[in-house]
Amino acid sequence: MQLFWMEMRKIFSWKIVALILFINILLYWLLFDFHIEYFPNGRPTGDTFAIEQQLIPKYGAEIDEKEYKELVAMFEQEKKKADAFLDHDPKATALGITTYEAFRHIDSEDEQLSEYRNDITFHSAEDFPWVLQAWESLIERYQYHEKSLQGEIERTSGAQQQRFEQLLNDRKHTIYSSIVLDNFRSITENLAIIILFSIAILLSPIFLRDRVTSIIPLQYTSKKGRRIFWTKWLAGLVSAVFITIVLMSIYLAMYATNNTSSHFDLPLSSFSWYYYWYDMTFFQFLILTIAAVFIIAVLLGIVSMAISVFAHNTIALIGIQIVVMFGMIAGVTKYMITDIIWIWHPHWLAPAGYILLISLTVILTCFAWRRESRKDIL
Repeated sequence: MQLFWMEMRKIFSWKIVALILFINILLYWLLFDFHIEYFPNGRPTGDTFAIEQQLIPKYGAEIDEKEYKELVAMFEQEKKKADAFLDHDPKATALGITTYEAFRHIDSEDEQLSEYRNDITFHSAEDFPWVLQAWESLIERYQYHEKSLQGEIERTSGAQQQRFEQLLNDRKHTIYSSIVLDNFRSITENLAIIILFSIAILLSPIFLRDRVTSIIPLQYTSKKGRRIFWTKWLAGLVSAVFITIVLMSIYLAMYATNNTSSHFDLPLSSFSWYYYWYDMTFFQFLILTIAAVFIIAVLLGIVSMAISVFAHNTIALIGIQIVVMFGMIAGVTKYMITDIIWIWHPHWLAPAGYILLISLTVILTCFAWRRESRKDIL
């Protein structure tokens, strides 16, 4: 146990911790900050999000015909407010714009009308151009959802077509936007990248460091002998789990400030633009995605330790890790994390990918141990 804690202290040396801290600060500003600082991003995105937070506690995911009429009534009430403003605005009256419909269909080629619309939309305190645009999008999603699904059925086949037919038969209307889901997908993809870089930096030197300083021959001739390999390996695994939990806790706490908990109980079929193989709520998808990030992080930790065993020098280790990280970022984070159950990928792709990665890490572990167990001690 004493040797285990010595290895842990070596892994978390102050230089490595300082480097990981620097990389996290850099990647936070490059990848993460925007999705926290500017959510929801602009208008009418912010107006759409506010309306959804108002509607979800009242209506939930399922909107029937009666509830739809209530939504239309809310929309008409907002239009009446806009009509009242335009009817009492001298400039609008002079231009002949006394209703929202007239405002909405302003001729862009008319310089005076176009200037007035831009002034009201972008340079005044009036919210109705954005609020009504958000309401219109919400109502259109309800009206055209079935046609959208019918279109997907016509252009797909096999299991994908059956899934779209199931969604159509269950009358699961996509009424809410993809704002929250888009944000979460970006958050998890970038979180995975940050964690993977941190683990690669933390564990890559674990065996190479001792080999460069010629400590391994002394370790292998000690009382514990070559079993020190497994102590290092266990220390590396524990370190990978520890840093993953710490970083996840920090970044997910930041994500919580986006206040998307209002959407947690919605099924994924409620969000527009995205279709998934399985029926689950947004919160269940959140847990699945976080678990996927955790598994991938631990697997990369094992791969990084194996690379550290086989690499002959620092340059070779960096070169191999660059290739591995490129594969992880370009392929694994997309197909096995953010798009893990996306309908446009075969439903077997993610399970097969995890089986392949787990098998690869087991094989690398066996080869690394075989190499160390047969290595001559000079």
